[in-house]
Amino acid sequence: MSTDPDVLFLVLDSLRKDRVSTYGHDRETTPTLSKLATYATTYENAFTPAPWTLPSHASMFTGQFPSEHGVTNGFSDGMSRLPESRPTLAERLSRAGYRTAGFSNNPWVGQLSGLDRGFDEFVEWDLEISASAADEEIHAPRERLYSRLHPVLGKAARQPAFLLKRPFFTESLVDRANRWLLEGADDPSPTFTFLNLMEAHSPYFPPARSFEQLGLEPPNPIEPRVLNTKLLAYVMGKTDLEPDTRARIMEYYDACVRYQDEQVARLFTRMQEAGLFEDTLVIVCADHGKTLGDYPRDEQPPHYVRDVNLTVPLWIKRPGQRDGDALEEMFELTSLFDVVRDGDPPAGRYTRDVAVAEDFVPHAGNERPDDVVRWRVAADRDYKYVRNDAGAEYLFDRGRNEVVPDPGDVVLEQCRETLSDRVRGFDGNRDDSRSGTIDADVQAQLRDLGYL
Repeated sequence: MSTDPDVLFLVLDSLRKDRVSTYGHDRETTPTLSKLATYATTYENAFTPAPWTLPSHASMFTGQFPSEHGVTNGFSDGMSRLPESRPTLAERLSRAGYRTAGFSNNPWVGQLSGLDRGFDEFVEWDLEISASAADEEIHAPRERLYSRLHPVLGKAARQPAFLLKRPFFTESLVDRANRWLLEGADDPSPTFTFLNLMEAHSPYFPPARSFEQLGLEPPNPIEPRVLNTKLLAYVMGKTDLEPDTRARIMEYYDACVRYQDEQVARLFTRMQEAGLFEDTLVIVCADHGKTLGDYPRDEQPPHYVRDVNLTVPLWIKRPGQRDGDALEEMFELTSLFDVVRDGDPPAGRYTRDVAVAEDFVPHAGNERPDDVVRWRVAADRDYKYVRNDAGAEYLFDRGRNEVVPDPGDVVLEQCRETLSDRVRGFDGNRDDSRSGTIDADVQAQLRDLGYL
């Protein structure tokens, strides 16, 4: 690496770009991130490599697309883990002398998928301390007790015990991240701190104050459980969302985003008080968006390849950066690996004319299906070309967010060539020999999150 700044890598799981204040949402859901935008680079066309958590994080952690690293789907009868031959960002930084810590709110991101490799400290979604350096004291005695009782807490995280879900798990992860950052403030070794927070991921149980801050009606004690049960049934494909139900879900979504923004403020404030923030490379992004009933579930191409899932919010504050700016060019989240590796590259070094994404459908399930359909996407600022391996292809006008009815053979041929040029060689180094099983408690949590 050319420089060795401290790095904070914050992934706000499932955060939709169109529900973020910085990107024009009419509700002030993210005042902290709007303030960050005044002294960071805001990316207007950040593109995720995959429209769901597992392959997206694997790509950000390896700098490779799903077809390259091979983490494309998650099935409970044979989990595909990141192969040992694919070094993670944390492993590379650790070898370069970094102290590393990860705090993950999502079961896919951790020991289940091998994405915890390279971290000196790692706290899982159920507050299990799956990695801990002997000389680190970032976990209070009660938190070490939580770790020993993590199967119980994992069950408590499920929907019926919604009062525990957000205040307990999210705030605990932020508390520990703050302690980790302060504990190492005087250590000359650089630090890499990763967090995944899931407030924008269903189910939604925001505190009443978050509704009030947005001028929305707070829920009664029964409504959150009822609404989230309806949402889970929709996510599992068992029912549609009625318009009034969807409108209320979006209010819950915004309230969760506002609550999450408070937690981000706690993190940033503590870093600023300790004199750590200015010289730290800060990356804040979503791993993907979330459809929540915007499009028919059975449409072709699948709604997963819509921009609401593929274009994500992204801010990068480089060490010493004090003036905010915005970039319109395409940026692939896969390149975040290179941004961290290189330390302090110029803002536009990794922007592109065309961005690529991949989606392997179905994403996850209790049993591996006979066929998995792969969709690939190539997008510039105006158009998005989508095709699958069976030859179906579509061209979207991104401004209108609709399919171009008759793009013409010449245009389609140009799109085919552009996509083929980018993905040529993706499949040449895959390792498909990995398999495994998912613990029953983790499966239960994945079901409640709508994955299985």
